[in-house]
Amino acid sequence: MQTVVVQEAMLLPGFTASADAFIERLKTVPGTAFNRVPFDGSWSPAQVGDHVHKFLGGIDAALRMPRAEPDRAPDAHEPLLREIFLNFDRKSKAPAIVEPSKDRIGKEELITALAQITGTLCIRISEGNLLARCVGLPFPTIGDMTGMEWVLFGDYHLQRHTHQLEQMQPFFNKV
Repeated sequence: MQTVVVQEAMLLPGFTASADAFIERLKTVPGTAFNRVPFDGSWSPAQVGDHVHKFLGGIDAALRMPRAEPDRAPDAHEPLLREIFLNFDRKSKAPAIVEPSKDRIGKEELITALAQITGTLCIRISEGNLLARCVGLPFPTIGDMTGMEWVLFGDYHLQRHTHQLEQMQPFFNKV
């Protein structure tokens, strides 16, 4: 088995920092801009938040799946996850299951829901066996991932969408 590169003890602080940064950035969006799409091909800030809430719920589901010992390093997919989510030049389409609502989304309700799912995930991260594979909820194109990889996916994906909100900032200033 390969050597683990990611320090398990750093997963919770890294995830928490990324989640907090995303929620804080979302809070700064003016109410008048929250449900407005800033430019063609984009989501509104509310839709970005809804998408984040949905994929965090998927991580929660994955971390509750049955576990199996991995036949590889528990962070073997980290480089791929990093490339997919932290390469901001790369664009992709969200799977239908995590596409955001087209309906108007309440800012306070969404922020509360994000804080709740983040809190739940922090408990799962601190109490779970993150080195084992989560069996039964495969990640698209990868398959079963370890708890560690699911947490890294969440961390990197949150960073990606924080960056997305930052790129919308000039639009917020015009509204």
